[in-house]
Formats: sequence, structure tokens, C-alpha cells
Amino acid sequence: MKAENTIHYAVHPTPLKPGETVQTYHVRQVRKTTMRTRQLSEHVSQHGMLSVGLFEMVLDELKREMVEQLLSGHDLHLDGIGRFSLRLGTKKKKGEDGRWHAKTYLHPEDLTAREVEVEGITFVPDKEMLTQLNKDSHAFTREKDSYEQEVPRAKLLKILADYCKAHGSFTRSTFQRLFGVSRYRAQQMLDALVSEPFPKYFREKFGPSYIYRKTGT
Repeated sequence: MKAENTIHYAVHPTPLKPGETVQTYHVRQVRKTTMRTRQLSEHVSQHGMLSVGLFEMVLDELKREMVEQLLSGHDLHLDGIGRFSLRLGTKKKKGEDGRWHAKTYLHPEDLTAREVEVEGITFVPDKEMLTQLNKDSHAFTREKDSYEQEVPRAKLLKILADYCKAHGSFTRSTFQRLFGVSRYRAQQMLDALVSEPFPKYFREKFGPSYIYRKTGT
């Protein structure tokens, strides 16, 4: 197996729940970069029979069909790849504090079609794909010094302030990348950050996800 195909992973302490005292650990992939459509198209054209233009045309048609079938109420199963299905939820409401909040429904008749939205798409891979990914145990390489470190508050606020000054806002995934923490840990830290008595940052709904901004900007 080529070195560029190696999957790198990191070992992290599992956050302790209230009352737990025994520290356990888990693994998480260390991602390289995100391959965009054009990069994937060029890669396919170099190793297969499809040109860049033809491959992108196929992807566009697949996307159109996926949206059509999902909107028709179907799950979509691509053999050898996996099953796609919609994840529904209710729309958030913007409060007087400028933040987006989930509405509480006390009567089922209040949950009209206007209140519902698509929150995301769930993907469950086929066993065939998982088998292909796991067929070579030598594909996995452990990163050194991969334990999550506690981020000093002053350092955290300085990094976030600099990032917001340059970009205006940040997402949970950006927070993960900036501080090298897991999704679970990032969400814990962000929840604590926006729940302080005088929070320096606030959270608002942006499309299907949330963004975080500096208070007063």
C-alpha cells in the first residue's frame, strides 16, 4: 500500500461523565485536507476512462437525482456505497438576545409543515465499503503526541479574537482545527463559552449549522 493512502489516527482521552473516575481513551482520524470536486475529477481522469468534464456532469446529474428522490420521501441506496436519508427537525427562532433557540411545542397540532425543515442527511455506509476500507491493517498509522491538551483561557480567547478579526465568525469545525480537540470536546467548550454570565461570544443559526461571533461586533 502506498504511503499516501495511509490513514492517520490520534489517541484522545474520553471526556469523563459526572461520577466517572476511570480515564479511558479512544481513537479519531487525523484528517489531511478536503478533496474538492475539481480535484477528485482530475484524479479520476488521470486513473480512469472519464474526462474531467464528463465526471463532473455525472456528479451534477447524480446530485439532481438524489435531491429529487429524497424530496419524494425515498431513502437512496447506492450499492457498494451506502444509504442516504433525510434528517428532519424544527426551525429555530431568533430570540431577543439575538441567538437562535429551539421552540418548544406543547400541542401536536402546532407542528405544522411551516415548522419543519431538513436539518441534514444521514449516510450509512454499505458493509462492502467498510470491508474495503478495513482490508489492510497496515493502512493505519498512529500520530505521536496526539493527546488533547487543556487550552489556557487567555490563549483560547486570543486565538478566537484574532480569527474573528480576520474572518468575522467561526464554526465548530473551525474551533476543532484551531485547538486540535475532538468534536465532543469542542462542543463542550463552545457551550461553556456562550453560557458565561457575560459571554464574549454568541451563537447563531446559519443555514443547517451554527456560527459563533464575538459579542458586540
